[in-house]
Amino acid sequence: MSEPENESDVFRRNLLHFMKLRGFSAASLSRKAGLNSRAVKDIEERRTGSPRISTVFKLARALDMAPEILLGLTVPQADHPGQQPAHDPEIDAFLSSLSQSERESLAASIRHLIQLGQR
Repeated sequence: MSEPENESDVFRRNLLHFMKLRGFSAASLSRKAGLNSRAVKDIEERRTGSPRISTVFKLARALDMAPEILLGLTVPQADHPGQQPAHDPEIDAFLSSLSQSERESLAASIRHLIQLGQR
């Protein structure tokens, strides 16, 4: 039996899924995000285990998506009918266990992080 995914694995899986879906190579996504040319390749090849939050935000902007989707904190609407977006069932279960006020508080915190990342 394999080990459960950690947060870095979820991020990596989602990054690679949306990178492929939007037709980016590792180098082209790195360039669009304003990162060094090896940044995405290092994530892809697991040379970088936990990218900085600023890197997550830059990659999310380059992919035209919310950072919380890359982090597996929320599930996007499918881009095409029948497409299943990448997400983490453990995170889905955690979010489902929260009360409405707890989900709203978490969403407010994520929005605050997004604003900080856009500065």
